[in-house]
Amino acid sequence: MIKPEDRTILVVDDSPPTCWYLKRLLEKKGYGVMTAGDGAMGARMAMENLPDLILLDKEMPGMHGFDVSRILRRHQDTSGIPILMISSEDKTSEKIMGLEMGADDFITKGINGDELYSKIQAFLRIKDLQDKLRRESDKLNQIFRYLHEPVAICSHDDRLLISSQVFLSLLRMPREVAQFKSMTEILSTLGVEDRMIARLREGLREDVRLTITIDDQITHLTGRTAPIQLDNEEMAMAYIFRDVTRVVEAEQMKADFHSMIAHDLRSPMSVIQGYVSLMATGKTGEMNETQVEFLDSVNRKITEMTALLNDFLDISKIDAGFVNLKCDDMDLCELVREVVADLQPMADGSNIKLDLELPADVVSVHADPLRLTQIMRNLVSNAIKYNREEGWIRLSVARDEEWAQVSVSDGGIGMSAEELRVLFEPYTRGSTQRTIKGVGLGVVIIKKLVEAHGGRISVVSEPDQGSTFTFTVPLAAASSDPVNAPESTEESLV
Repeated sequence: MIKPEDRTILVVDDSPPTCWYLKRLLEKKGYGVMTAGDGAMGARMAMENLPDLILLDKEMPGMHGFDVSRILRRHQDTSGIPILMISSEDKTSEKIMGLEMGADDFITKGINGDELYSKIQAFLRIKDLQDKLRRESDKLNQIFRYLHEPVAICSHDDRLLISSQVFLSLLRMPREVAQFKSMTEILSTLGVEDRMIARLREGLREDVRLTITIDDQITHLTGRTAPIQLDNEEMAMAYIFRDVTRVVEAEQMKADFHSMIAHDLRSPMSVIQGYVSLMATGKTGEMNETQVEFLDSVNRKITEMTALLNDFLDISKIDAGFVNLKCDDMDLCELVREVVADLQPMADGSNIKLDLELPADVVSVHADPLRLTQIMRNLVSNAIKYNREEGWIRLSVARDEEWAQVSVSDGGIGMSAEELRVLFEPYTRGSTQRTIKGVGLGVVIIKKLVEAHGGRISVVSEPDQGSTFTFTVPLAAASSDPVNAPESTEESLV
């Protein structure tokens, strides 16, 4: 604790004898003492000298002690100075009024020296703790402001409380302007979609990719949020961003390079496949049965290589953040029927029964039809590949207020916990899948395409018990109003 000789106490009282008495009493204990004979002078001396504690007379001509206390509490530099109000009265109503005006305690003019010392020491200890907390808070604020990442803290009502200088510089926004903005206003101005803003406000532990426009310049960010608790137990939300524009530009170059390589490989394979098909049909000369069998095998391998190149090209573009979605409103149930019709011959080859559980009403979604078809085809074809002879597959569609949900269930070989752990990691395959060719990019592409639509995908599976993949896509705007749960109909395609 700071020694008394390093403390300054201001006595404000219109009675010279009282000022002299308190000054002499406190100086004996080593305190430095200043005196003021009226309220106006006391307020001015407090603001100029910033004493450690103030002994303030309640009854003074001119400026009342209550007025002095109220003024000092409103001033930033003096708001934390303990004020002990001196009164010749002991009325409860007077004490209550004094405390409401900002006084920390009441003492009577007849107080003895020991009691006065103990009160002064107690309030000085409290002030020391408050000063320490304030210094630590200021230090943290300074550190926070000069972090090298765009970071901001928002109150429970989305008001911007504090932000790093990098955050403000990135948004080209003066701190004086930012303090009057909500995060929703800031992100909306930058072109972030309302759905993404809502997800950020809910809390996101995983990074999401954001593309914003500032002064006609496109900037790529990753962002995540986390709820935190402030000192006053108020909940707040921390926004952590990272500028990945240069990374995205490098990924674009990488994706372009991969696209060029894939194109250069697919072109000669297309030529080879064309010649092989001509030879297999006998247009280049009569072929015996063995030669036709060999050519069919070559043709299948070329088809597999082409599919592999397409997957590789897709994952490269998606990883670079360049999923070019051409979204439109469409009937999800009709798309599901088309996908199932296309894959029905593949299921028939293994005697697998395909069942549909679709709502009676139209489920209109806002998505890219080609990419949504790709997602569905991949899930259904996987369910066929990893199934059993005479097995089953069930596709169901449901909806809530904002999202359509598609589930693909099967009674196939299923997956272990270890296989589920690495399922969405590229170039990894579970032990039960090794008998089926591929490099494990299909489900990775599915996940990234679903997330590109703003949806989510999940999987439930157990060995020998089959698997259920469930993903969501946004409903079309006209269909996103609350509706009653539609009745389901079952369609069996055998």
